[in-house]
Amino acid sequence: MDSCDDVELNIKRESKLEFKLTYDDSKEIEAIVCVINGIGSDIKSIYYISDYCARNYNVAVLSVNYHGIGNRPQTGAQWYLDDIDKLIFDASLKAIDIEIPYDISKLNTFEEFHPAMEYLNKEIQKKKDAWRFDKKYYLDLSASLRPTKNEYQNFGIMQATDILNALLYIRKNSPFKAMGGGIKHILIGSSHGGYLANLCAKIAPWLVDVVIDNSSHVSLTNLWRVIGFGKEVDYTEYYSVATFNFFQNIRLCCCEKTLWTTNK
Repeated sequence: MDSCDDVELNIKRESKLEFKLTYDDSKEIEAIVCVINGIGSDIKSIYYISDYCARNYNVAVLSVNYHGIGNRPQTGAQWYLDDIDKLIFDASLKAIDIEIPYDISKLNTFEEFHPAMEYLNKEIQKKKDAWRFDKKYYLDLSASLRPTKNEYQNFGIMQATDILNALLYIRKNSPFKAMGGGIKHILIGSSHGGYLANLCAKIAPWLVDVVIDNSSHVSLTNLWRVIGFGKEVDYTEYYSVATFNFFQNIRLCCCEKTLWTTNK
C-alpha cells in the first residue's frame, strides 16, 4: 500500500509499505495486536508469534515492514563508505603512519573497501609483531549500512507513521468479523519496537488503546546509536553496530544511513 512521504525532509517516498495481517476468519475479532519489530528483524521474525496468537485468542495480529526496517545485514542492508567514512579512513592511516596501495576516494561498496582494509589489517599485524604497536592494539574505522529500498533512518518518525497507516488501512478495509462496539488496538514492542509503540501513541493517542513496552530506549546514549547521526558525534562510541568479524586488528564501527547531518 502507499504510505506517507517524508514531509520533514521534503523527500518523496520511493517504496510501498508492506504489512502482514494474521487472523482466524472463523472468530469474531476483539482486538488488533500490532507486534512491532526491533532493529535487526522484520515481519518474518514473528511468524510463529502471529500464528499462535491468532489461533488461541480472538485477535488479529499485525506486523509491519516499516520504513527503513531492512537496516542490518541479516535483513538486507548493504555495507558502504560515505564521505565521512572515507575521511576517517584516510585520517586514521595518516595517524598511524601506514600507506596502502588503494585510492580511498574510490572505495564505495563492501567489495571495494574490504581488500583495502584487509591490507591495512595485515600491516597493523606486522607492526604488532615487531612490537611497534601494543599487542592489544586495534584500529577503529567507520562504515555505513544502507537499508533495503534505499531507505534511511530519521529517528522513527517515518516508521511510526507507517505503523499507524497500516492500522488505519485495516480499520477501513477490515477483512474479518469485528466485535460490536469497536475493537481495541494493542501495540507491543521491545527495544526499538517499544520506542516506536510509544511514538505511535504520542502521535495518535486516539488510535492506540494499549502499549506493551519491553526495554525501549530511555537514554540519549542509545538514541544516538539509533538515528545514525552518532557518527558525527563520536563514531567509536555512538555506533549502531561494531564488529571484529571481518578483521582481527580493525573494529568496524557502523552507522545506519541518515540524512541528518551537521555538515550542511
